[in-house]
Amino acid sequence: MPTEFHHAINRPNVPVFANVIVPRHLTKTFTYLVPPALVNRVVVGQRVVVPFGRTTLEGAVIGLTGDLPGGVNVSQLKAIASVSDSDDLSGFPPGMFELSRQVAEEYIAPWGQCLRLVSSPASKVDRPKYCYMATEEGRLALAQGKCPEAHLPLFKRIARRKSGLSASTIQLSRRGSDRQALTFLEAQQWIVRSEAAVSKRASRAREDMHERELPSCEGFSYLSPDSDVVRRIQALIQAAQAARVLIDGMLDYRLGLMARAAQIAVEQGRSALIIVGEVVRAQWLAQALREITNCPVALHPHRVSGADVELDRKGVPHIIVGTRSAIFYPLRSIGLIWVDGEDSSALKEPQEPHYHAREVAWMRAQQGAALLVYGSAHPSLEVVNAGEIERFSQKREANSFPSVDVVDMSREYGGVPFSATLVAALRATVAQQDRAILFLNRRGYAGALVCRDCGWVPRCPSCAVAFVYYRESARLACRYCGRKESLPEICGACGASRLSPIGEGTERIEQEVRRLFPGARILRIDRDTTRGVAPTRQLWQQVHARTWDILIGTQALFQREPILPVGLVGIVHADSGLHLPDFRAAERTHQLLVDAVNVARPAPAGGRVILQTSLPMHHVMQAVAAHDPARFYDEEIQARRSLGYPPVQHLIYLTVSGKERRLTELAAQRWVSELQKMLTGRLSATPSGSGSAKLSFSADPQSQGIVVLGPVAATGVGSGGTLGWHIMVKGGDRTVMRNGVRCSLEAMERAYPSRTCKFSVDVDPVDMG
Repeated sequence: MPTEFHHAINRPNVPVFANVIVPRHLTKTFTYLVPPALVNRVVVGQRVVVPFGRTTLEGAVIGLTGDLPGGVNVSQLKAIASVSDSDDLSGFPPGMFELSRQVAEEYIAPWGQCLRLVSSPASKVDRPKYCYMATEEGRLALAQGKCPEAHLPLFKRIARRKSGLSASTIQLSRRGSDRQALTFLEAQQWIVRSEAAVSKRASRAREDMHERELPSCEGFSYLSPDSDVVRRIQALIQAAQAARVLIDGMLDYRLGLMARAAQIAVEQGRSALIIVGEVVRAQWLAQALREITNCPVALHPHRVSGADVELDRKGVPHIIVGTRSAIFYPLRSIGLIWVDGEDSSALKEPQEPHYHAREVAWMRAQQGAALLVYGSAHPSLEVVNAGEIERFSQKREANSFPSVDVVDMSREYGGVPFSATLVAALRATVAQQDRAILFLNRRGYAGALVCRDCGWVPRCPSCAVAFVYYRESARLACRYCGRKESLPEICGACGASRLSPIGEGTERIEQEVRRLFPGARILRIDRDTTRGVAPTRQLWQQVHARTWDILIGTQALFQREPILPVGLVGIVHADSGLHLPDFRAAERTHQLLVDAVNVARPAPAGGRVILQTSLPMHHVMQAVAAHDPARFYDEEIQARRSLGYPPVQHLIYLTVSGKERRLTELAAQRWVSELQKMLTGRLSATPSGSGSAKLSFSADPQSQGIVVLGPVAATGVGSGGTLGWHIMVKGGDRTVMRNGVRCSLEAMERAYPSRTCKFSVDVDPVDMG
């Protein structure tokens, strides 16, 4: 607690002021007067309810003082309304307040927004379980203008919703005007309480959750954990010091180690936190850990019940499994954090703040003196090339891999999707009543339509990319913004009617397979066939029941519970992902191909992979065919080094978006100018309390290896006519880059206070589409 605050409370009639951050896209803090009745209750880190414009918000106190900033009059300040009812003394679980500040600093995000991430489920109070609904008399009174002006805003909100307005959204305890309005409206019988609407929604939500949580562990077996690795993990957990380990191996190998490591942490009186990218994989993993260990296992957030929270409060060690947001679950004592599938792009938050769970995991491990384990069958280059990470790789014999045949599609006749080798292998597999998987990471029937007379291609007007053609639904769709259009009958440029599909998707592959094998049982798994809970559950039940001969799918095949190995895997266009405009294209292609190869049985058991590619000499294809990931990593890191991409250098991706084209473009150009001006001087590594970095004009950004690229027109920024521009900051000094971007962002937000343009910052971007 600051010294000036002690002086303030020791002298009567001396005002005390609190600097408060609010959960809005605002980097600045707001000063409020602390009422005398709350002086002894308000501390740094405390959640407080404050008036904010025409509403009230729950903010957090980040500083207390007895002195006002210059030029501010006490009479201009609003007072804190109350201390939040949902909090204990500190307002946040131990360490989480500081973690939110670290995330805000690391990812150049408003601190108030980051506070939302660390809100403890243990501190949330029960909300009212009913709705307010307008009666017929009330709607008539509203139409006739009988409602008093003071109660009209809330009455209109209630009347607009046919199913009623949830009482929890009205925040009864925080607005006296709302309480008065509800009392008046109920007395007039213009509104009534209804529990049926909420109960119906809650019941439907429970049913949906029951349907979703059906991952099966049947038939999957894990390997006994390597004793040497277990001993090392045990020693690191017992040391109670922050450390990082990489486990490079297949899922059955990682699961055995994961279960044993979690048990060790629990035996040491500490909890374990397991993070994965996909919800269904987290559900499967939680179920598997329950079967393997004798420890309490909870699934975040759906199954973290009051009992689980009570376990944590009492200090009882247990295991929490969840997706990226679970990294903020406020466990009291963490001994182990395991990020499985650390290379998954799903661990990166697509909305602001754009945190990466893998990096936040290291912040928490350092904070709690815990062991952080990264697990993957194909680790990211960032983790592989981090020198301070201890690495353990699964030892696999040569005969544990399937055989891989590489087919050069440039030598195949007529541009058909299947080579003669793959067709023959499929025929043999079906004849033997074995199973085959065909992998192609493209949805739809074709990548685009093209006019055979003039070459015109239908494109999304918002994103300027070619529409994907879906033959079954007879529509075009944009892969970025989701815009849908009906099929054109004629060319939009020359008026000809000769429009043809180019490229294959899973829809077309399915049609071709049905033509070649009319008697085979065929399933297709992609985002189009798995829309909705019931269809998805039904499809995956068929997958696990093995009631199919040929399974066709995209990467969706690898994002849920594991599939039992099959005799044949055909990779239709292995190089299709290499042509995407992303420096990580080769790495992602390698990861997907490794996943596909790992679904085939070992060669001695009849496992075979046929890899079709037009680039057989590419280092990705060579590494996959030889089961030699080192070949891929060595060549890829050399390419990144020569081009200056992560992990050799750092990136910060900036986006300017808005409705007006010219204004947005000018704003992007101005941001580039601000960046160049800020980065002309070397920025201090430590920002000031207000979030602004101090400048020391001494070094040229080029000498620091920092460059500003752009602006360039963006694709897929948003719907509703939103336009965007991208800017990229690239360099070797991450701290200087972050501080320069932070200062320039503050300057841009001051220049555009009316929010005519939106400025977004993504530190260490994953998706640059």
